[in-house]
Amino acid sequence: MRAALALTAVLSTACASVPVRHVGERRVDDPSWVRSGGLRVRYVGELQGPEHLGIEPSTWKRFWSWLVGEREATALSRPFALGFAADGRIAVADPGNRAVRVYDAARHQHLRLTEGLSAPLGVAFVGELLVVADGEARTLRGFDVAGAPVALPWKLPLFGRPVGLAWDAVGQRLFVGDAVEHCVHVLSASGAARLGLRGSGPGEFNFPTHLAWGGGQLYVTDSLNFRVQVFDAELHFVRELGGLGDTPGDLPRPKGVAVDARGTVWVVEGSFDAVQAFDTEGELVAVIGGAGTTPGRFWLPAGAAIDGQGQLFVADTWNARVQVFALEEAAP
Repeated sequence: MRAALALTAVLSTACASVPVRHVGERRVDDPSWVRSGGLRVRYVGELQGPEHLGIEPSTWKRFWSWLVGEREATALSRPFALGFAADGRIAVADPGNRAVRVYDAARHQHLRLTEGLSAPLGVAFVGELLVVADGEARTLRGFDVAGAPVALPWKLPLFGRPVGLAWDAVGQRLFVGDAVEHCVHVLSASGAARLGLRGSGPGEFNFPTHLAWGGGQLYVTDSLNFRVQVFDAELHFVRELGGLGDTPGDLPRPKGVAVDARGTVWVVEGSFDAVQAFDTEGELVAVIGGAGTTPGRFWLPAGAAIDGQGQLFVADTWNARVQVFALEEAAP
């Protein structure tokens, strides 16, 4: 009996965990920002490890870690890009750890993918397939739902430095931003093509990086042209956002880009440590963030993506976290 009680006490000690805030939980003191349409953007948590999505190790795994004095490293280091699968899985490219983290809250699973990865800079789900852009290895890698490496279904061109990825599910096309080749590669069952060449005119690029696909349009962060370019489904130039400057609406250091259900374009701006939102006419409608380490503040943020619930996830790179924002809360 005494042995059983002692074991119970040990298990209780080993398995005790500090309460953490789960992504999506609202608190009255959370920062928020006004956007157009009588709405507000509200901070709703951050992701540093699987526990923030309610993914906890089993009791026996925690006990074993306590017993042998080892703890699995699950914290993000330098998150750079994000992607969402239709089934709710989240992928975070973390070049600081030379890894990609995959979180599956529905199944309470967390994977750390490292095989063949040197500098993962972009992620995209193509059905169940996870595609990773490796900038240092200058190639793309594929992983199945279990995290095992798999062959990709396209013949890959020669990349200079693949960064951003975006998937067009209707057209069955994968877009790859190539910062060194100054183009966007278009991969499909019929082969590979290129969009753009180096330059500053419409449809030309100067170090393109992050990409997004939404509403039948392709969005390309054209870094050293200080803008985001927008293309239609036939890849014809539509318009550009931003420009060089130091006032709201300018994009002196554009990073990640994401598009919500309203067609609002959310652009991460590294120089301002902020996220700027543009409506379908290209007008600035919201600015969130600012430099800092507290909730809602950023330190050299990078990629961005929007989940199936309409929440904006931003890779807050040098704060070693992903911050999450609800985009359509009613203003008080």
